[in-house]
Amino acid sequence: MSTQPSAREPGAPYPPPLDQLADREFSFHPSVGNLETNLWRLVDANWSEFLVENQGDQTQVWVPRRYLGEVSASDRPVMIVGLNRSLDYKAGQVWPVQKRIIEMPRVPAGEVVVESQTAPTGVSASIRGSGFGLDSSERKVGKLILFALAGSVLIVAMVIFFYRGLESGELVSYKPVVQESLGLGPEDDYFAVIRKLGTPQADRWKAEGEILQYQVLEYPARNLNVILAGRERKRALYVGAMDRDWKVVDSVNQKGGSNTYRVLSKLPKF
Repeated sequence: MSTQPSAREPGAPYPPPLDQLADREFSFHPSVGNLETNLWRLVDANWSEFLVENQGDQTQVWVPRRYLGEVSASDRPVMIVGLNRSLDYKAGQVWPVQKRIIEMPRVPAGEVVVESQTAPTGVSASIRGSGFGLDSSERKVGKLILFALAGSVLIVAMVIFFYRGLESGELVSYKPVVQESLGLGPEDDYFAVIRKLGTPQADRWKAEGEILQYQVLEYPARNLNVILAGRERKRALYVGAMDRDWKVVDSVNQKGGSNTYRVLSKLPKF
């Protein structure tokens, strides 16, 4: 991507839909990674890119127009500019987020990996000199005994911990409840949440590759993590909320009468 694209002529109008952003602050969705503030202003634009300035640290960056998605019709509390790719800010430019796959080394077929166990020279020499050694069966028995002892100690420790917890009340569980009505329902999407709760401090998606896509919107001042879910990211809807300890504090009844509490209570933190 170019770092010095040709700018538009002075006084010329911005091309649609960028003309809606003139002299307005807006937020990207999803937010650009590696930047603390998700509040921007349009500075310039051409046929292939548009220049924006971050209102937190005045960082300016060119964004390719091919990443531009839909622009919200309302600017209350802030206009939302959709991105069709998740972007990170690096070295003065924005880059699409790349998934990193770590491949474990493979052992060729038929090859046997032997773990090297080197004994100290003095000990090895004394064993050879005395004619004393352990065969493979004796070593296996010794390992089994060690594993059995370790397992017994672990079980005893768990039993002691469990009964102490019952006596002290530490194992009593509490179900948190919402102290105020969020005013959100199963038909509310990202923009509806923004209108009712304001712009989140941060938002992120759960890793792809699952049937449902989950998005969390963080409101630390409210001790609230709003959860959206859907088969497609652009169609994700409100399913409930968690507190900062990832406990369910709100759930909704979906079509058919099922409630989202059970699903949320099993949702791992991301």
